[in-house]
Amino acid sequence: MSPRKILVVNAKPVIADTSRKALADIGHEVFCVSSGEQAVAMARGNRFDLAIVDSILPGMTGVEAFDIIRQTDPSIAGILVANQYNMDLVVQAMNKGFSRILDKSTDSRELVGAAQKALAVAGLRDENIRLKTLLPLYKLGEKFIASNSMKEVYELLLDAVGQQINALSISLMMFDEEESSLHVVASRGMDETVVSGVTIKSGEKIAGWVYEHGEPIIFNKQTQAQSPLAKYLLRDEISASISFPLVGRDKVLGVLNISQTSTEVEYCQSDVEMLSVICGQAVMALENVVYMEDREQHARTKALFEQYVAPEVAEILLSSGGNLLEIGGVQIISVLFADIRNFTLAVQHLSQHDIHLFLTQFFDLFSEVAFSWKGTLNKYMGDAALVAFGAPIAIDKPSDAAVCMAVELSQRFEQLRCKWLQQSDVFDKLGLGIGVSRGEMFLGNVGSSRRLDYTVIGTDVNIAQRLASSTESGHILLTESVFKDVEGSFPMKKEKSRHLRGVEYEVKLYSLQSDLVNVEDYLD
Repeated sequence: MSPRKILVVNAKPVIADTSRKALADIGHEVFCVSSGEQAVAMARGNRFDLAIVDSILPGMTGVEAFDIIRQTDPSIAGILVANQYNMDLVVQAMNKGFSRILDKSTDSRELVGAAQKALAVAGLRDENIRLKTLLPLYKLGEKFIASNSMKEVYELLLDAVGQQINALSISLMMFDEEESSLHVVASRGMDETVVSGVTIKSGEKIAGWVYEHGEPIIFNKQTQAQSPLAKYLLRDEISASISFPLVGRDKVLGVLNISQTSTEVEYCQSDVEMLSVICGQAVMALENVVYMEDREQHARTKALFEQYVAPEVAEILLSSGGNLLEIGGVQIISVLFADIRNFTLAVQHLSQHDIHLFLTQFFDLFSEVAFSWKGTLNKYMGDAALVAFGAPIAIDKPSDAAVCMAVELSQRFEQLRCKWLQQSDVFDKLGLGIGVSRGEMFLGNVGSSRRLDYTVIGTDVNIAQRLASSTESGHILLTESVFKDVEGSFPMKKEKSRHLRGVEYEVKLYSLQSDLVNVEDYLD
């Protein structure tokens, strides 16, 4: 190995001198400083291949000093020397880029061996990254983005890790929200019957600790046999391992585990950096798959909802994100109720097939006309239907829109009736009664947590329904509140006030002379 520049950071002159002599004797250029601040200052003007740093220094700690140095020179290798170290120190050191942790009682020969190995591994890893991984990683990113399913991303991730890092076994554990635990979703080099039953809670074992803290852990048994991590390894044959978290935008998604049994293999910070790149691409691909699946599910659910409620209502329900029972409120709106007159008698003379076909054509017609006038189709009730204007989507002149719909609906229903009249005389008796009213009503969800109904409730709803079911076929009746809203815009005729069932007061009414109305004149 060619001579390298080594920085020794140790407050005790004896240890520093011993390190300097041992490393200088094998041809390396060694520089010694006694504090983290001095080390940072020296690293600014010099490029070092390796830093041997005492964990305890005056001022900033050894880990802090090395972290600052690596921000300037990410390629520098590091060995941390500690008198006592626990799991937190090990994890912190490895995450800041140290490849080894040595005990202060280590003799000079072991120190030299560790330094030589760290320099060799760092050199090989850097060269490998420069020459062999940049282009494959670029192509890998393209493959990840093209993935269409979670499983496809899982398999691609494990294949990529197997190609880039020397690992005997690989497992990917994803967090199951319902069971609040990690489960193996893909693996390499492991018994499938064993991994399928593995369940780890957050905080349990090494993978659980990594998931809980969102930080990777490196373990090399040859140099960390006495570390707190050793007790978590259940397989004695493992000589080296890395557990790496898959961190999404706002939470940890899972943990990737790689391990090796060969004592010739040790994992270091370069391996962690490689996993960071690969796992980062995998996380973006997973979140992209989730986004695409959510969008498709949203579209499917919205299409399903729109079979039962208006598009505006479907969107409100899907985007509510909270308690559906809280959706709604009291508003002043206009409502239109349409009822097929004499239909109950007619169905006794029609086949079930014709009844279904006629009603389907009628309600298709009804919804088309309602949506064209920006009405919200609230519900179908047997041979009747209800539309709201002005809520939940606000529109200009809701009463005008309701009246225009009433005219167009009446005209088009007559066309439909005449078409069916050619097949059966039963349709000669059919007609459409329409009532339009306006007032203060509740519009929103009503029901329980198990069954909800998006509906309109209020006296004026009942009035519109009574008018539609009692007026003559082809007639359109309006309440005084609607008349005042549209007065002067449509030809009206005052009718005799009526007492309607369920209404305590006499209702003032007006009829619309629909034969004198051309709805095209009211289009925007």
